Amino acid sequence: MEKKNLPTYERATFPKNEHLKSRSQIEQMFKDGQSVFCFPFKIYYSLSADVENASIPPQVLFSVSKRGFKHAVDRNRIKRQLREVYRLNKGILNIDIPLDKVEQLAFVYVSRKKEPHAFLERKMKASLYKVNEVRKNPSSKD
Repeated sequence: MEKKNLPTYERATFPKNEHLKSRSQIEQMFKDGQSVFCFPFKIYYSLSADVENASIPPQVLFSVSKRGFKHAVDRNRIKRQLREVYRLNKGILNIDIPLDKVEQLAFVYVSRKKEPHAFLERKMKASLYKVNEVRKNPSSKD
């Protein structure tokens, strides 16, 4: 049986090559990238005008503050929920459209309490739509 090599953005997966791990890329994104706010997330992102060389799908980072959640179990649970919600909804970014590509995304969780899964999913969709709109119309940034 022949295995089909489908691109990851057509399937609901979140493989290692989509994880943003490079310290230099993270610092560059926070320094030079743009941001939007959609409670409970502050989303930092960097766009690439070089459509051919942009990473598809974008590399993503999830961050939960140690100040807000003292116990590692709480931080890890929230990050696990965020990864799952992103994995299911990352198709919203419309990565097939040949506009400026979102190369890196960072979701910083700013809420001070643990939110239910349904709330996180609704807000993740809203924030991905917001990033997509900013990508399409850079002048409409909030």
